[in-house]
Amino acid sequence: MQPRLGISGRQFNALRAGLDGKVSSVKERRPGLIADAEARIRCADKVIAKRKKKAPGSNKLHQKKRRLETLRARLVRQKADHQDGKVRWCFGSQRLFHAPFDLEANGYADHAPWKADWQKARSDQFFVLGSKDETAGCQGCQASIEEDGSLTLSLRLPEGLSPFGKHIEIASVCFTYGHEAIVAALQSSQRLSAQTKQGKEITKRTGSALSERFVRDAKGCTVFVSIEVRPVAVVSHRGLGAIGIDINADHLAVSATERCGKLIGSRRVTRSTYGKNSDQAKALIGDAAVDVAAQAKSANKPLVIERLDFQKRKADLETVDPPQARMISASAYTKVISGI
Repeated sequence: MQPRLGISGRQFNALRAGLDGKVSSVKERRPGLIADAEARIRCADKVIAKRKKKAPGSNKLHQKKRRLETLRARLVRQKADHQDGKVRWCFGSQRLFHAPFDLEANGYADHAPWKADWQKARSDQFFVLGSKDETAGCQGCQASIEEDGSLTLSLRLPEGLSPFGKHIEIASVCFTYGHEAIVAALQSSQRLSAQTKQGKEITKRTGSALSERFVRDAKGCTVFVSIEVRPVAVVSHRGLGAIGIDINADHLAVSATERCGKLIGSRRVTRSTYGKNSDQAKALIGDAAVDVAAQAKSANKPLVIERLDFQKRKADLETVDPPQARMISASAYTKVISGI
């Protein structure tokens, strides 16, 4: 008989918070996707009209027509889902979901190894919800500060995993980014005692909530901690000038001005991400963002970034040649702005 996997109310709330976040993100993003699809359809119509005049029987025109029908079907589905409030989400990725329809083409000898990968992908992460009223800001996974500055995480297990004990301790945890902020949040936790009008003693905790997300990949398990970050002091002054950034496909053009707007210097920050994998591209964009932010901080000048029409740029992918389309796609404008 299989053991029953029991979860507490707080663990259920953590699961629900994670799902609610995914659902909200899909609903908020959908109007932009609908507008993007409509813009792509308009551009595709123009391309097809031009090609009908130049090469009415070409294979490229046939492929453009197929692409247009795909865009129209996608738009109809998106509008229907938006009207009905329906959210489509595939845990484990659509690629693995469709893999068993042609196991050999997807690298599987039979159904068993695919099912193992499918179940592993569907359970590759879990979320532990924090609360400022709990010890160390979280009941399900409590962090403690060691003498060397590292953290020890005590993860509370569900009842179904009782053979492993009630808790699992993860020692010597040091976060590459934000470790000091996490330590400060843990140190802000305090226990306050008070007395009611009836003379009853009550205790209350105050501090910061720490929520943890555990994600498993091919290398191991990664822990992400979310805390409420305190506002950072503003050190820039508009009266000193500004640092202007122009985002291009393979580099950032950085210009410095003095208080009256006169150009006093310019340089190029290379960040070519074409041909790089996601981790390499993320590292290049991060290095470029750190470089630009450091220049602005040392000069005490604000950063000025151009206002870009992302929907128009995405729609342009339907009209440009493949090399130019790769340049537009590889530029990752939103990632650059987010990184800065």
